[in-house]
Amino acid sequence: MLDDFLPQQAAETMLAQILAAEPAFTPSEIGRGATSRVNSDYRSSLRLPGRVGVDLTSLVDAIGARLDAVCTGAGVRTFPVAHHELSIVAHRDGDFYKPHIDTRTGETDGRSIRVVSCVYYLHRPQRGFSGGELAIHPIMGGGEPILIEPRHNRLAIFPSFIPHEVLPTRSSGSFADSRFSVNCWLHQARRPGPVTGDCA
Repeated sequence: MLDDFLPQQAAETMLAQILAAEPAFTPSEIGRGATSRVNSDYRSSLRLPGRVGVDLTSLVDAIGARLDAVCTGAGVRTFPVAHHELSIVAHRDGDFYKPHIDTRTGETDGRSIRVVSCVYYLHRPQRGFSGGELAIHPIMGGGEPILIEPRHNRLAIFPSFIPHEVLPTRSSGSFADSRFSVNCWLHQARRPGPVTGDCA
């Protein structure tokens, strides 16, 4: 975890832009492309398609400037980032995301694959929600998960193949009281050769 990841003004500006984009948020889906679908029993949240009106340049630049620390935090060697995949999500009252991994191993990611997952948290100064912890599960199963509190201006980092989930969030129901996050997946170019399997 890297706290106070962005300058305060940059974090406040990003949050204001997200709040202003409320009308553009839609239910989050699972899967990708033609197979994407809403499954509220597995994932319940809102997502901002296309990052309408939200400038994430400061976040991408900050991750790039601290790439060594980000990769070290994820336990991987520093690598040339082929692609930054970004998604803005709002968890409201009762929202959650059941255990899953972020890495896709099928053909759906084309020439690159998710290697490092970064989750950047934002919320109002007087936090209007509780819960919503990121639970990182042991890779081999068994044992208790590591719980990461979603604090404003915190960046959580982990390998994309690690099982994790978002625990249920409780809030007033107001959009402004949501648990906001920007998910940033760092992609590495694929090595030549056949790839099999797939993970949602």
